[in-house]
Amino acid sequence: MFTQRPIKQAKTIDNVYGSAYYHLEAKDRTIGELRKKLEAKTDNQEWIDTVLNDLIDRGYLKSDKKFAVHFAEMAFNSEKGRQYILTKLKEKGIESSTANEAIDHLVNRDNICELSLLSNRLSAMRLEGLSSDKLYSTLLKHGFRSSDVREAMQSHPVASTLASKQKIKADKADIVKEIERLARKLKGKSVIKRELQQKLIDVSQFDEQIEKLERDGSIDFYQNCQLRLEKKRFDLTNSKDKSKAYAYLYSHGFSSDEIKETLAS
Repeated sequence: MFTQRPIKQAKTIDNVYGSAYYHLEAKDRTIGELRKKLEAKTDNQEWIDTVLNDLIDRGYLKSDKKFAVHFAEMAFNSEKGRQYILTKLKEKGIESSTANEAIDHLVNRDNICELSLLSNRLSAMRLEGLSSDKLYSTLLKHGFRSSDVREAMQSHPVASTLASKQKIKADKADIVKEIERLARKLKGKSVIKRELQQKLIDVSQFDEQIEKLERDGSIDFYQNCQLRLEKKRFDLTNSKDKSKAYAYLYSHGFSSDEIKETLAS
């Protein structure tokens, strides 16, 4: 099993400088991020403060404000939205007020329009095989507002025609198998049809398929109605209970004829 080697503790302030340079060479870091790295190296806060202040004065380490501006500038250049920038800067320990100031500064200075960035990103994407849901969630992850994402997708010639994940699944569905599956759950015709419609499955052939399934004996809704009734304990000699039984079966999609025959048996 792999175990992380313990960090060699600093014996002098030069060791702290060395650690700071090492971490800054790896990637640009905020003051807070570098402080955490140095605190793992030494518990001497005076050394840490001295090193951090010196690096800031000499330009090796950016102030939080300068870091936020630089990060936001890079993100906008990569066609990322405000929310992405705010989330990432928060993870790096930058105050939200500082992050928002940096974003607003760049938006005003460079006349940045997030909707234009979003449209550019969308135009460069390969959309074949994507559902509208997947595209929507992907663009949201890049930090754009939901209202902008919807507007950009609606105005895009291909994105506006993408089907939802539910619709794609519905188009692949076998209506006969779906009917049989729901019938096995002791649901009547009207409920089955409604559930198929809710799933966006084409029900234009519903009545025809139901008739075939009943004719060949694949489904017996009269029997299913009886089985459904057996799941409840109604006293059918009591008119009030009998009315409740009728309402119960009707709510599960069975027809009046199916219910009347079941209650009469």
